[in-house]
Amino acid sequence: MQLTVGDIARSQEDLSLGTVAGVADHGEGKLVVLRLPNGGGLSFVEPCSLVVVGRYVPPASTSRSVVALVFLGFALLVAYISCRSAEAIGADWLLTLLAGLGGFKAVAITYQCWARLTGPRRFRV
Repeated sequence: MQLTVGDIARSQEDLSLGTVAGVADHGEGKLVVLRLPNGGGLSFVEPCSLVVVGRYVPPASTSRSVVALVFLGFALLVAYISCRSAEAIGADWLLTLLAGLGGFKAVAITYQCWARLTGPRRFRV
């Protein structure tokens, strides 16, 4: 199971609901630390008796939104250049369309890799 700090999880042992605060190393294995709501304290739960209810997704910052728009604009420019280049060498309409799609997807994959590398970290328990 992969978790990140801030995920909402429920313990099957005592049905307590809380947010994941971290992982505690125990002599016999690892325990997930749940922060209970309304000042309920901390609860230590084994990973096998944990059910993830919701994933934490950080809100998009202004800089990430700007980077996404820059990548989108660049992807559209690359798609246009790819289409025009394929058309210039005498390609049919289908090959022209596929060249544009390939150019767009190449930039989109680059953006997805960047977003995954700079996104929230998940840890395995």
